[in-house]
Amino acid sequence: MILAVDDKPFGLLGPRPALPPGWWESYWAVVVVALAATTLLALVIATWLRRKRPVTPPLAILEAALAGAADQPTALATLHVTAAFRGYLAAAHPAASAALSTEELGARLADLPLFLPARQPLLAALRAADAAKFAAAPLEPAILIAAIREAAHRIEDAHRAMGGKR
Repeated sequence: MILAVDDKPFGLLGPRPALPPGWWESYWAVVVVALAATTLLALVIATWLRRKRPVTPPLAILEAALAGAADQPTALATLHVTAAFRGYLAAAHPAASAALSTEELGARLADLPLFLPARQPLLAALRAADAAKFAAAPLEPAILIAAIREAAHRIEDAHRAMGGKR
């Protein structure tokens, strides 16, 4: 190719304008901080959810129910006291379900060593409560509460004597 004197073989255009940085180059620090904050938040939530919550002992729950039932009318006190006692028995051993009748409960607990010392006052209290609930037999709530306390304390003593195994 032959060039004339006035022709220039090429022309310089100058430097190109600077390209704006990409998204990752601009916001990488924000992404890293957000991931770190999310991880930290997840760890805090997991730790909070897995913490041990204080467990109220079954005997303390029973004692609170017995104290509250002392001021109630006889029929209502009998219902609340027996429900609390059956809940205590269910917490003491899984075989003592609260849904069992008194006779079924007596048959189930006959073979469990934890309930042997308390079997007599336990069944006497539940049978007296059944008679008051179903046959309208007179029953003083204080007597029922005392019998249930006696049975519960015997169960706790047996629990301690067995080395804490239920």
